[in-house]
Amino acid sequence: MNTGHRLVVGITAGISMLGGATEAVAGEWSPEVTVFPQQLSLASNAFALNAAGSAVWVTAFQATSFAMTVTDAQRTFGGAWSSPATLASVSGTSLPVAVALGASNYAAATWEDVIALRSPSGVWRAPVNLGLTGSVSDFQAKLDAQGNGVAVWGRLTDTNSLVEAVTWTAAGTFGSIVQLSPSAHGAFGPQLSVNDAGAAVVVWLASPPRDNADPYQVESTTRPAGGNWGAVTTASPNVPQTWQCGVALDGSGTATAMWVTATTLTSKRLYAATRPVGGAWGSPTRIEPSDWNDLNQNAMAADAAGNVTVSWVGEDTTGQNNVRTASLAVGRGWAAPTTLGQCKSVRDSCLVQVSAAGDGSIAVVGWGAYMPPLNNVAVRLGSAAWTPMAVGNNSPQLNYVLATNNAHASVVWSAPIGVRYKVDLRQSDFR
Repeated sequence: MNTGHRLVVGITAGISMLGGATEAVAGEWSPEVTVFPQQLSLASNAFALNAAGSAVWVTAFQATSFAMTVTDAQRTFGGAWSSPATLASVSGTSLPVAVALGASNYAAATWEDVIALRSPSGVWRAPVNLGLTGSVSDFQAKLDAQGNGVAVWGRLTDTNSLVEAVTWTAAGTFGSIVQLSPSAHGAFGPQLSVNDAGAAVVVWLASPPRDNADPYQVESTTRPAGGNWGAVTTASPNVPQTWQCGVALDGSGTATAMWVTATTLTSKRLYAATRPVGGAWGSPTRIEPSDWNDLNQNAMAADAAGNVTVSWVGEDTTGQNNVRTASLAVGRGWAAPTTLGQCKSVRDSCLVQVSAAGDGSIAVVGWGAYMPPLNNVAVRLGSAAWTPMAVGNNSPQLNYVLATNNAHASVVWSAPIGVRYKVDLRQSDFR
């Protein structure tokens, strides 16, 4: 174990969301814990927490010159990490992975067009290959509290660019693959959100067929728990150069979408819209009031009550990149944005991430930065003010920032050890 340096932060705040804890006392981040001791390179990593604080981690690292090994480790809250176990061996030299963990401890890991399901007892089933053809991108999967799952992806065919989805039950029974986007035009960059009840929403960028250089609108479809996908609706106006859509779903099924539009090369603008259960998308709200030279790395999360947190990187006319955040509180509208810190690197390396606990007890924004290499986070307990802090150094890559109930959070990154790398974890005990 590498204990690193211990950063102690004292925070006292009232927590009003969802009637959870009434007070958050002084907390601190744990020393660094090594999840995976040695990798040959900065391998793809995926990490997930559930409401109980259990965790699962998956990686795909290069085992030989032409093979990748998909490996997992897991632990229950407060316990020790299991020894790494191999899920699959795959040909290739690059393999993005993702993982989801439901409230009942079901898990799903994905790579390429493969989905592996794990039972609550921690046993993985044989991976299921969906057999997709063409170029597949943005593959992602989510689980509800019962262990049922949804996966979505983008697929480039000979004639069009599509968004597709598949669902499965906790017992591992898969449905048919469904095309979500219309065939009349192209679709890129799908984003998925699933709540504990099993409701799902997907947004994507409408574009000319097979052309992601000129997207012009955010489209969406929703699915009630156990039901069918609904009609495609538009969440944003038809505006050339509409980019970087995202979506978050609360416990009731209310969805919030966000996107960036560019009126000129130096006037990027960030918008959001909300769709109540069974209703239509509302009018867009501009949540970043200033025009920026660039807006990117935007991310969002919602708690079960419907409070939404959005963060992004804004580049001003001098080239300085600032990490910004804004929140939508239930019944109160969007608050004015707050600057959390700077990216002391090129903007695409900031890797901004947002996570919010379902019970509203904690929200965390994280970003990595080079020169010097630091892992930065900003913590908000309940509805209190943001507190920025550093949680790790000498790290070239921030992998994940996640928050869960009772004000628990985790930060995961890859750190160099000589010419190789290890995966480190720090957790909070804010509560």
